[in-house]
Amino acid sequence: MQHYISNNTLIGILWNKASAAFWQPAFWLPSGLRWEDLVDTENLHYPKIHDVCVYPLIMGVLLLLAKNFIIIPFLLEPLAQLAGISNKRPRPPAPCRVMEEVFRRHGHNPPKEQLMEASDVSGMSTRQAERWLRRRRVASQTTTYEKFIECGFNLICHTTLTVLGMVVMFSKPWTWDISVTWTDYPHHHVDDDMWWYYMCGLSYFWASTFLQVHSPGRSTFDKVQMMLHHLFTVLLMVFSWACNFIRSGSLVLLVHEVSDVPLLSAKMLTYAGINGPTDAIFVVFILSWAVTRCYLYPFWIMKEVLIQTGEGFQTPAFRLQYGLVCGLLVIDLVWTFLIGRVVVRKVTAGSLQDVRSEAEEVTTDVTDNEGKDKEKAE
Repeated sequence: MQHYISNNTLIGILWNKASAAFWQPAFWLPSGLRWEDLVDTENLHYPKIHDVCVYPLIMGVLLLLAKNFIIIPFLLEPLAQLAGISNKRPRPPAPCRVMEEVFRRHGHNPPKEQLMEASDVSGMSTRQAERWLRRRRVASQTTTYEKFIECGFNLICHTTLTVLGMVVMFSKPWTWDISVTWTDYPHHHVDDDMWWYYMCGLSYFWASTFLQVHSPGRSTFDKVQMMLHHLFTVLLMVFSWACNFIRSGSLVLLVHEVSDVPLLSAKMLTYAGINGPTDAIFVVFILSWAVTRCYLYPFWIMKEVLIQTGEGFQTPAFRLQYGLVCGLLVIDLVWTFLIGRVVVRKVTAGSLQDVRSEAEEVTTDVTDNEGKDKEKAE
């Protein structure tokens, strides 16, 4: 940024002062090192903060464009049609400002006093008001078709990142011997394949964060949970890039991608009504989750890479990175708890649930039919 702002202007002077204060070597680098010591040579290229601040955002926008104009119309929509998934949405109730306000505040099951007051103001009977709220709830839920499309897009992205990560990390020595993660730090070379691995991963998480801002049919808890995960991942990757913690950062990214592939595959098959292989795939998901997020991440990466480091690495930036890694672990533990509940439900009910979203426990079609049955009974 400083290249585009003149040093002779007030903005340029303020920017340079703020930049110098932000990039203090004592915060970012091990004791005794300066930024001048991290200059690229012919055989050694350091990460540039400009790269993770610009390229992933551009690539994220391009990914969203590709999703809407290539992936969905030419791949996912034909798959949905082949699976017989209808793109019909339930018809919403007639517009009513009073009832809409009640629904916004209390959902489809408001307190009895609020319901009676709203029915009087709107000129409806109590049963008509209840019916209006049920229809409004059904109309606002995500349809099976929309779930299938969104799940398919995420499956493509996570599969691509998983395959890319395995190809890139297979040749890295710290994948097989984690003790070399900090060898010669911070003089770690950034290969082209590692550069692309980081940029592709960040572009997907930025795109997913943008999508969470407007995701109808999902609960607020689910949106906040997913956005926190994406933001923690983005901050973790950006910080690891800025501090050249790329070896540990790449390990964190790899172990957090593997288990999403079987989960998303099982969900797509469930939405398509193909229930035969979902049990086996669900078992694969449980095992991969347990190995990667419940064992490798806390007891291999966090223990060897973060806890067992020397005194020279205890910089403020490293401690902040450690806080982000611990925050990601907390989110993993929350999801593990949800997965445990899903396993219990699967054993007792035999149905696959979306372990990351309480909003998807009941499909729209089932809810719609239940609402119609209640209306007929009335």
